[in-house]
Amino acid sequence: MANDPRRTPRPRTNRRFTRAPLAALALVLGSALGFAQEPAPESTAPEPTVADPREPVRRRARAVRVEQPPLIDGRLDDPAWALARPIGELYQIDPQQGVPPSEASEIRVVYDERAIYFGLRLFDREPEKIIVKTMERDGRLTAEDYAMFVLDTYLDRRNAYFFQIGAAGSKGDALVTNNGADFNKPWDGVWEGKAHIDEHGWTAEIAIPFQTLSFREGLDTWGFNLQRILARRDEDSRWAHPSRDFQLFSLFTAGDLVGIEGVHAGLGLDVQPFFVGTWSSDDEGSSLEGEPGLDAFYRLTPYLTAALTINTDFAETEVDARLVNLTRFPLFFPEQRDFFLQDAGVFRFADLGNDLIPFFSRRIGLANDGSEVPILTGVKMTGRAGPYNIGVLDVLTESTAMLEQENLFVTRIARNVGEQSTVGGIVTHGDPAGGEGAATLGLDYNFRTTEFRDGKDLRSSWWMLGTVGDDEESDGLAYGASLRYPNDVWSWSLAAKEIGSDFDPALGFVPRRGIRDYRGAVGYQPRMGETVRNLDFSLETALITDRDDELETFETTLRPFGVRFQSGDRLRFELDHTREVLDEPFEIASDVTIPEDDYTFVRYRVALDSALKRELSSTVAWTTGDFFDGSRDEVSTSIAWSPGPRFTGTAELSRNDVRLQDGDFEVHVARLRSVFTFTPDVTWSSTLQWDDRSDRFGIFSRLRYIFRPGSELFLVFNESLLETAGDLDSEFRQLAVKVAYTLRF
Repeated sequence: MANDPRRTPRPRTNRRFTRAPLAALALVLGSALGFAQEPAPESTAPEPTVADPREPVRRRARAVRVEQPPLIDGRLDDPAWALARPIGELYQIDPQQGVPPSEASEIRVVYDERAIYFGLRLFDREPEKIIVKTMERDGRLTAEDYAMFVLDTYLDRRNAYFFQIGAAGSKGDALVTNNGADFNKPWDGVWEGKAHIDEHGWTAEIAIPFQTLSFREGLDTWGFNLQRILARRDEDSRWAHPSRDFQLFSLFTAGDLVGIEGVHAGLGLDVQPFFVGTWSSDDEGSSLEGEPGLDAFYRLTPYLTAALTINTDFAETEVDARLVNLTRFPLFFPEQRDFFLQDAGVFRFADLGNDLIPFFSRRIGLANDGSEVPILTGVKMTGRAGPYNIGVLDVLTESTAMLEQENLFVTRIARNVGEQSTVGGIVTHGDPAGGEGAATLGLDYNFRTTEFRDGKDLRSSWWMLGTVGDDEESDGLAYGASLRYPNDVWSWSLAAKEIGSDFDPALGFVPRRGIRDYRGAVGYQPRMGETVRNLDFSLETALITDRDDELETFETTLRPFGVRFQSGDRLRFELDHTREVLDEPFEIASDVTIPEDDYTFVRYRVALDSALKRELSSTVAWTTGDFFDGSRDEVSTSIAWSPGPRFTGTAELSRNDVRLQDGDFEVHVARLRSVFTFTPDVTWSSTLQWDDRSDRFGIFSRLRYIFRPGSELFLVFNESLLETAGDLDSEFRQLAVKVAYTLRF
């Protein structure tokens, strides 16, 4: 295997827009703030060949079978790697589309009867400048040097496994559903990966057991694509289809990995027994408890996997981030529990965002006040059968002092139509709050093509939902459609929906009922020169009426100027114009009420984000202007310090100063987070949160030790303190230990 780095010339810069007045302003700002991208080293090599991202020929790579697999230490000195040829050079996506990258890459793929192996040699003529920020498992790698790839093991050009590895050895994985419509990052597969920095750049070795993957036995070709990020130059390069209009998760643009023959997934049974010991203390005293549990996964067919959970425990789950709610509607908090996040993309319905979700798994196992409702058992089946994508979930919750035992059920089936579209339905049954007979039914059609206007992406979604409750008055309908053009330089979208007043999905999330909602957006991001990567102009508008077409909300957000520098720093100016018609008063804070009236107000916002690749990075945003019958000033800032891959610290603070006719008030929210990564398998993370609206201080601290792939030890401390007369009194304190061990058959 070659060890000498190859020198590739830096592409010529496109200066087509640099004479525009706004570009001149951006260049002045960039010069003044020092936001310059580090240039690539000079080279005298010939002008590089340009890859046409619209080229219809699909790239091919070959995996080579070996008798002696490589040792996974990140060094690439095993004889197995010499048996495989590199898959071919990558091509830039950013900053220059379709040209070779400033640093070369060699990717090799081999396999044996147990696993598939990837060897990455990522050249860098200045290895001392390689940016490493974390070694944490599933760490955020957007600000450092790393590589990521996808494996479409069914070659359906829609779904895939995702893997990433950083130069410091951080590993991450996910499940990709419907060409990136859902990216399930909490999925944790059983695999190995190591990285090493040397005088030629950095290397990585990855071993993925076939038992970790579902695949069609006998299929010798998998979909494959790989992308490399060179952080200090904010440079992205991809192997297949290097187009800015599509992401790595767009599986229909991936290449082919051929030569995978005679491999088997085994019995397909993973059994993970676990034990949880918990010590808790509150106003009623303290208790010490211990209980075993079990998670099991069985591959019914090469396409369908069944999961069973008994005495489900979520002791290791991260706490929610505290948010300020200055609206009339409930806030959305995402699901964070691994059992529900595994294969969550299968249950995704239409293109709805977070303002209407027919199945929201967070409703299961959590009461309305946020307290936990124990889960006795759960059964799940997910996967594919021919052209159908299937998801079935049935959960039995334990009875509590406030709620009876409940059986909660959901099934989602979608059929592939054409090359990239789907049509399907969803059914849920059961009410976590204790209602009887609650059900939701829905149909959706999701269209997608990449052949619009000479290779552009166009998406559309049409859907209808209905709910059935305890009586006829609780029945309701919701329906809508959307059209999106999410491409580089120009993008736009249109959407409309109607939600009935009695629409009430018991297992879903809908913050606003009895409305008609119309939305539109357009964005323009022209590419620039050496200092400025692109400018950013956008306009978004939302019109919401009641079902009699009487106005409730009209909001327009204009971004007259935004700029992204080649360094990754960003600057944005925004203007919000809002009209709110209140039919009844609402209490926005304790003893402060906004009366019913017709309000129009304008707000201004400026935000500056420094690139996360720096050792010290920050985000500052300031918003000011009118607010209902008064005014509101909001300042939010965050500072992140990452001196190396073993520690990252973040401090966040937001302050709202609200002045209304009925009274003035302030809201402060503060958050501190630290992550110590001793090795890629040992991480200690802590989060401290405080807000003066609830006068509560929260502490969450978790030590995670992966003592073998798929087997983990957690030590978790959680405490809530209430501020009373200047003192902090403990409301709740808990210490939990969880051990889980995976057996594979």
